[in-house]
Amino acid sequence: MGGMMMGGGGFSINGHPYDMDRINFEVAQGTVERWQIRSSMVAHPFHVHGVRFRVVTENGGPPRPENTGWKDTVLVPREAEILARFDQPASRETPFMFHCHILEHEDAGMMGQFTVT
Repeated sequence: MGGMMMGGGGFSINGHPYDMDRINFEVAQGTVERWQIRSSMVAHPFHVHGVRFRVVTENGGPPRPENTGWKDTVLVPREAEILARFDQPASRETPFMFHCHILEHEDAGMMGQFTVT
C-alpha cells in the first residue's frame, strides 16, 4: 500500500490524492492480500470497504490486544501490516474504497478505490 502522506496542501495515499476516475488497485476475488500501511507525521485510522482483515504487525511487532480480532479499520501510528480476504465483488462502476477515517483527511484526498473481480 505504501504510505499515507500530507503535503502540498492536500492528502494522498501512495503519492496520489483521490481521483474518482482512477482505480488504484484491481484485486482477484477470493484472494488474500498482505497490505503494508505506513503513516507519516500523525496516526491515521485506515479503513477498507468490503473486507475485514487481521492485523499481522504494528510498528514491526505483534499487534496490540485491541487489534487481534477481525477489523475493518486500524489506527496506524507509523506502520501496520494487514491480511485481507477479498470475497465480495466490486466492479469498476461500483468500486470499494480505502481511506483515512478522519473526515477532513479523506475529504482532502486521502482515499482510493479498488475493484474485486
